[in-house]
Amino acid sequence: MADQTARESSGAQRGWRFLLAVGFGLVLLLLSAGLFATVPVELAKWDAYAAAPACPAGSRSDTCTTTVPATVKGTEDEPSGKSVRYWLRVTERGTDTVRRVRMAGSEPVYDTVRAGDEVKLTYWRGEIRTVRFRAAAQETWESPDGNWRYPLGAGLFLLPFGLMVWWLTWWHRHHSPSPTHRSLRQLTVGLVTGTVVSCAGSLGSMVGRDVREALLITAAAVLPAAGLGALCAWGQQRRINRAAASVSSIVPVPPTDKQCVRAAVLGDVPYRVDGFDHLVLGDGRPATTPDPDGRVARKTVPETLVVRHVRALRPDDPQAWKQRFKYDAAVIECRDGDHAVLIALARRDAPLALGALRAMGQPSSPVTSPDL
Repeated sequence: MADQTARESSGAQRGWRFLLAVGFGLVLLLLSAGLFATVPVELAKWDAYAAAPACPAGSRSDTCTTTVPATVKGTEDEPSGKSVRYWLRVTERGTDTVRRVRMAGSEPVYDTVRAGDEVKLTYWRGEIRTVRFRAAAQETWESPDGNWRYPLGAGLFLLPFGLMVWWLTWWHRHHSPSPTHRSLRQLTVGLVTGTVVSCAGSLGSMVGRDVREALLITAAAVLPAAGLGALCAWGQQRRINRAAASVSSIVPVPPTDKQCVRAAVLGDVPYRVDGFDHLVLGDGRPATTPDPDGRVARKTVPETLVVRHVRALRPDDPQAWKQRFKYDAAVIECRDGDHAVLIALARRDAPLALGALRAMGQPSSPVTSPDL
């Protein structure tokens, strides 16, 4: 009854985690969609500004632009975190009021002008949008030029991440707890590809001349990103294979004192119990227990358990073992009568466990399977 309740509780937790992951991915996708929706609005503002005619002399309107002469009083470089804000101080002809105009960058006008130079300020909808000096023109921070870059870049950054969250959710739902090498490679390729494409999309929106070029930069990054993902998956597989090749160095070392190590037992045997994630060594026969100190709730391993051999983790082993031991694990394959038994533990603990289990198989008292 307790096991059934625990399974139902575990299933409910997995269900909630699944819904939270799906919801989080949906939020990311909705945010990216909202950002994409603002791009046409910003482009329309720029088109309206670029197409706006000059206002008739002596009048101002939101549907036209007004250009007035001004005199430069100086420039200010204002540090702001890791960037710099560029301020141009000017006075319009006929007034003594000094106005600070934040420029979009430092070229080509800001770095060129000096105090006393004459410039032209272009107003549109009540704000200075462009500053001209001789043949050069530079947009101000209030100019609608380039305002599409931030929402497009943020949207291209969030979109792959939202899809990755859904991909991870689907992957864990269909491949846990025993993924194959192929599915692990798929996971690595998907994660690396999504991450690189997200960064490329954000970068493309900053360096592209227009929306089309930014999208082309993002699309061009897909194949190289997938290639990088495949390379990372290959490297991961090599690392796992190297770990497997080193299992031959594990030799039995009988424990000289009591130790309690983390371990996982798999098999249809009484000493395999959910939550019993430690193995007591060097204190009589080995025993499984949930107690890290190995003092209570011990399930003794019977003398009928016979060690067959030691191996590394395999693709069909439980995913929880890979997460717990980070692939740096050894698996002791045993037989207990007609039942196959697997004991997984950290590679550094394998010699002691192997020594204790093999020592237990020497002739001794009659075979028993007590529950302590």
